[in-house]
Amino acid sequence: MKISLNWIKDFVDLSGVTKEDIYEKLNLMCAEIENMEDRGADVKNVVFGKILEVKNHPESTKLHVLKVDVGSEVLQIVCGAPNVRVGMITCVARVGGMVCGKKIGEAKLAGIESYGMCCAESELGIGADDDGIIDVDFDAKLGQDIKEVWPIDDLVIEIDNKTLTNRPDLWGHYGFAREFAAIFGRKLKALDGLDLSKFDGLSKVEIAVKTPECMRYSAMSVGNITVKKSPMDMKIRLNYCGMRDINLLADITNYIMLELGQPMHAFDNTIVKDILVTASKPGDKLLTLEGEEHEIPENATLICTKKGEPVAIAGIKGGLKASISETTSSVLFESATFSSANIRKTSRTIGLITDASLRYEKSLDPELTKIALARLLYVLHNVDDGIIVTSSFSDVYNYHYDTIKLTTTAEFISKRIGVNVKEDKILQILGSLGFICTKNGKEIEVVVPSFRATKDISIKEDLVEEVARMLNYGTFEAKPLALSVEPVVQDFENSMEFKAKKLLASKYGANEVHTYIWNYEQFNKEHKIDTTPILHLLDTRNAGQSGIRTMLVPTLLKLVEENKDTEGGRVKIFEIGRCVPALDENKLAIEEKHLAIAFASNVETEEELAVAIKNYLADFAFNYVGATLTFKHSETPLNFMHIVNTADVYFNDKKLGYLGVVNPMTTKTIDKKLRIVCAEVDFRELCKCRNYPKKVKVPSQYQSSHLDLNFLVPKTELYGNVISALGKIRSRILVKYELIQIFESEALGENKSMLFRFEINGKDHNLTSAEIDGFMNDVIAIMQKAGYPLKN
Repeated sequence: MKISLNWIKDFVDLSGVTKEDIYEKLNLMCAEIENMEDRGADVKNVVFGKILEVKNHPESTKLHVLKVDVGSEVLQIVCGAPNVRVGMITCVARVGGMVCGKKIGEAKLAGIESYGMCCAESELGIGADDDGIIDVDFDAKLGQDIKEVWPIDDLVIEIDNKTLTNRPDLWGHYGFAREFAAIFGRKLKALDGLDLSKFDGLSKVEIAVKTPECMRYSAMSVGNITVKKSPMDMKIRLNYCGMRDINLLADITNYIMLELGQPMHAFDNTIVKDILVTASKPGDKLLTLEGEEHEIPENATLICTKKGEPVAIAGIKGGLKASISETTSSVLFESATFSSANIRKTSRTIGLITDASLRYEKSLDPELTKIALARLLYVLHNVDDGIIVTSSFSDVYNYHYDTIKLTTTAEFISKRIGVNVKEDKILQILGSLGFICTKNGKEIEVVVPSFRATKDISIKEDLVEEVARMLNYGTFEAKPLALSVEPVVQDFENSMEFKAKKLLASKYGANEVHTYIWNYEQFNKEHKIDTTPILHLLDTRNAGQSGIRTMLVPTLLKLVEENKDTEGGRVKIFEIGRCVPALDENKLAIEEKHLAIAFASNVETEEELAVAIKNYLADFAFNYVGATLTFKHSETPLNFMHIVNTADVYFNDKKLGYLGVVNPMTTKTIDKKLRIVCAEVDFRELCKCRNYPKKVKVPSQYQSSHLDLNFLVPKTELYGNVISALGKIRSRILVKYELIQIFESEALGENKSMLFRFEINGKDHNLTSAEIDGFMNDVIAIMQKAGYPLKN
C-alpha cells in the first residue's frame, strides 16, 4: 500500500519531522516500510504557457508548430498532440527543465527547431491522460511553475501489506494520520464531512438485504452533477498511490477508499434506483466494467436491483450495465460492509482481486459506512457545488460488533514490557490511538474503538503491545521479564512426536521434511499413483494441486524425485504431517496426523531398506510408546506399493498403516536405478497403543553372551511366521533377538537362510557353558519343529 505524505498532512501538522524520522519511527512503531520515493523530484522548470499560434508542420502530417507564451518570452515548440488549439493554456517544460528524469534541451524535429516541450499528464506522472497535452481549465499565471499551484512534490511511502493484515484501520490515509499523530505527539484533525441529518426529510433509497454476508448497507443518491473531470490535486494523489484516474464519479469513490479505507461504489441512478443484496445462485453471471463476463460462484454476495438483476459483485467489482458514463448526472452511492470470508472466497474463486476486495478481506468496521458517505458528499460538494442530494441517509445495519471493554493496570503493562510505565503515560498513549480510558482506583478501564475491534484488539495483552510500540521498541534494553515461570506438562502425543523425529534422525540417518497438505494430482498421474482427494480446491490455478491429500507417502515420493541426484545415491526422509482421508457425518474433514517414511537408494538393497524402516517402527513403538507391533502380508496393497513385498502394520487387531517396497512401475518413472521403500502409519493412533507397562530395568552386572544361529526358511515364507515360531522360546536368560541377514543362492535351492542373533544373560550370575548349550539346543528344536532347520 502506498501513502502520500501530503495527504497525511491534511490531518496532522508534521512540521519539523524529517524523512529519516518517519522511516525510523514508522518502521519500529507502526508498520514496515518497503520504499520511500520523492515524487515530483524528477519534474523541474515546468511552467504554465498559452498557445498563441498553431501551424501545421510542413514535413509532417502529425506535428504542429506552436508559438507558446510562457510569460517572459514566446517559444517555438514542435508538438504532436492532437488537442492543441489557439488560446489553450498548458504545461510547458522549458529548455534546461526536466520531465520524469529526462532533461529537456533544444531539439530539431523534422527540420524545425523546438525550444521546449508541451506536456501530457502521463508524461509528468501526475495523471493517466495521455491522449493529448494538459488543458488547464483556469486562468493560470503564464510562466508560473506548476509546482506552485499543484502539489506535485510529495513523499510517497510504500508499506508492506503483510504488516497491515490485522489492521483494517490502516488501509486508509486517515488511519495512518492517527498513527503519525500518536508517534510524533501531534494533534489529529477531525475529518470534515457533510451533516447528513439535514437530508432526513427526503425519501429513502429502498434497500433489501437477503443474506447474512452483508453486515451493513448504506446508500444515498445525488443528482445534478455537472462536473465530469476530477481536479488535478485529486488526480495526483490517486496516481501517486497507484490508482488510475478515470472521471470524477469513479475517482471520488476511489479517493474516499484511499482516505478512509472504506470501499465505495457509484451506480447510475437512472438504472439503479433501489437495492437488493442477495446470495448468488448457480448460473449467475455478470459483465463487469472491463467488459469481461464472470460466472459467479454459488452463495457469493450480489448487488441487484429490486427486480433481481445483478449490477455488481459485492465488495469486488461493479457491472457494466449500471456503470458511470460521460453523460451520467445522477448517482446512487454505495457504502457497505460485507463478510470478510465471503469476499475472500468469492474473489479467489473467480480470480478477481481488487483494491476493494483486499480491504474487505481485512474485516472492516461497519461504523465507517456513514462516515464515508458524509465525507464523499463533502468532497463532491467542494468540487461541484451545484449537486443536489436526492435521498436521505438510507441504511440497513444487520450486524453490530460487540463493544470490547478491557481492564488493565500500569503494573500489568510495566511487568510485561520490562519498563516502568507511569499510569498517565499509558492513558496518554491509548488516548492518542483512539481508546477511551477511565481510571478506577489502580485499574484502567478501556473501551476499544470500533475501528480496532473487528479483529485486532480483544485481550488486555493487546493493550501491552499498543503501549510498548508507542514507547518505541528500539529503545528497550533486552533483559529477562520479571515474571514467575511454571513448568509446562508436555502433552504425551507432542512428546512422542519429538522423540520419534529425534530417533529417526539420530539413529537411522533420516532427514525431516515439511510439505504442503496438497494432493499433487499432476505428479501422481505421471507416476501412476492413484489418489483421490476427499476435499477439493475451488481455486486450482496452482499447477498440479487438486485438493487436500488423503495420505502422506505420495508427497514424500515427489520429494524423492526432486532429490534423487543427491550425492551418495541415498534419500532418507520422513514427515509427521496432516492429511484428510475421510469426512464425518456432517461432511466436515476428519484430519489425521500420519508418520511417513521414504528410504531410497541405489546402494542398499530393498531388503536392507525395508528392514531399516521395520526396525525403526518396532524400536519406537516398543521402547518409547510401550507397544509391540506385528507385520502381516498385505492382501490389498495400494496401487503404488509392491503387490507382494508390502506388509500391513498392526497393533493387536488394529491396523495402523503399511510398510513395503514401492511398485516397480512407479519406481521406474521416478528413477529406474533407485530402490524405494516407504511406510505410513497413523501416528496419533500409534501413540495410544500400549500393551505393557513401561518398567525401569536395572542392567545386569554380569556379561551377556551372543549366539548367531542360521536357519533354512522357504523362500516364500513370511517373516511374520518365522517371528511367531521364535516367540515360542520360553527362557529366563533370553534378553532379545534380532534378524541380522537374509541370504539367497542357487545352492540353497527353494530356501533362503535367515541369520538371527540372540542375546542371553544370567541376570544374577555368569552363564555356564551348559546353560548356553541348553538354550541353543532348545531354540534349534523349536525352529526344527516349526519347519526351519539349522543351516549346516
